[in-house]
Amino acid sequence: MKDLIIDVYMDTMCPWCRMGTTSLLTALKQLPEDTKATVRWHAFQINPNIRPEGEDYRQLMIGRLGGAAQFAARMKQYDENGANYGLKYNMDIVKYTPNTTLSHQLIAITPADQQVQLIEKIYTAYFEDGIDIGNIDELVKIASANGSSNDAELKLRLTKGDGIEKVELGQRNAEKLGVRGVPYFVINEEISLSGLKSPDEFIQVFKKATQTS
Repeated sequence: MKDLIIDVYMDTMCPWCRMGTTSLLTALKQLPEDTKATVRWHAFQINPNIRPEGEDYRQLMIGRLGGAAQFAARMKQYDENGANYGLKYNMDIVKYTPNTTLSHQLIAITPADQQVQLIEKIYTAYFEDGIDIGNIDELVKIASANGSSNDAELKLRLTKGDGIEKVELGQRNAEKLGVRGVPYFVINEEISLSGLKSPDEFIQVFKKATQTS
């Protein structure tokens, strides 16, 4: 069987990306032991032009969705869909829609074997704890909890722009692929999947990808 290379385009403030990540990881646990899977994470910023300090979450979402009723319906949608993946969304305590550049930089400069855990910690911080993941000090705390040993050095690296080239490359590659929304998955550079998929859907695609000659 062929090994799997899975490219994931995601944003750290995207509720559906969090569900998609959990679904993907669940599917990967069901792979045959002789199948090796490599996941590569790519930045896709839904709101690339948001100011560094972020925007008021509720106000921005109500404006985009067309009213308070639509906003409430969307929050319920997050709760119900998230529950299917064992995820909790405390959107009532989320104050900011963040600029996610720094969080993507952090992922980019984190060793590959620590990225999944970091991404999950960033998601939990934002969606469950209402932490502003656009704030560099909060991100350093999250990284520290993930095993980063030198907070001052990490903050300096982020401030200097370390990892930004990977963030920008992810955005450019997404544009080449025609990505309009995330999560977006590319399996073995052959099969593209757009939007939230169940573990069973991933497994079926994995079987197809590993059987392709």
